[in-house]
Amino acid sequence: MQRGHRILVVSGILFVTSISISFVWGITFSGLFISNNQGLLANQITLTTLHTYNTSIYIDSIDRPLTLAIDSINNNQLKLREIVTGPSGEVISNSTFQKTYFSTIKPNKTGEYELALVQLQNKTLDNTTLYMLFGVLPFLKDNGELELGVFTGLIVGIFLFVGGIFFLIAGLVILFKDRNRRQSLRKFIPR
Repeated sequence: MQRGHRILVVSGILFVTSISISFVWGITFSGLFISNNQGLLANQITLTTLHTYNTSIYIDSIDRPLTLAIDSINNNQLKLREIVTGPSGEVISNSTFQKTYFSTIKPNKTGEYELALVQLQNKTLDNTTLYMLFGVLPFLKDNGELELGVFTGLIVGIFLFVGGIFFLIAGLVILFKDRNRRQSLRKFIPR
C-alpha cells in the first residue's frame, strides 16, 4: 500500500473515532443534564409594565449552584428586578438590571426556590420579552466557574476531527506527489 493511501486510512480512522466519541459524549452529557434538571426552566416570557412573573423550582441537592440568566430582547432601557427567595421565605438574591442579567446562587438547603421578575418602569406601554433560564446547570462548579472535565469528550472529539482533516489533506498531497513522480519516472524508462 502506498504511503498516501496509508495516511488517508489514518484520516478515516480519526474521523470515525472523533464522531463516535462526540456522539457518546453527547448522549452522556444530555443524560447528565436531564437527570440533574427535571425542573430546569428555560423559556421565553412576556412581561407587561408593572406586573410580576413568578415561577419556582425544586432543588434536591445543594452541591451545584442555582443559575439565573435573563436577557431582554426588545428593549435596552427598561429597568427590571429579579427576586429569588429560598425554601424558608428568605430573599437570596435581589437585583435591579437592564437588558441582561446572569447570576449563580449557592443554595443553602433543599426545597422550593421562587423567582419573581418585575418590570419597574412605566415609560412605555410595550411589553418586555425575556429569555429566562432558572435552574441547576451540571457544568458549573460551586463558585460559578465552568467545569471543563464535563466537556472532555467534546474536546477530544474536536481534536481528533481536526487531526483527521490534517491527515486527509496530507494524504491527498502525498498521494498526488507520488502519482506525479511515478508518471515522470515512466517517461524516462527506456523501452
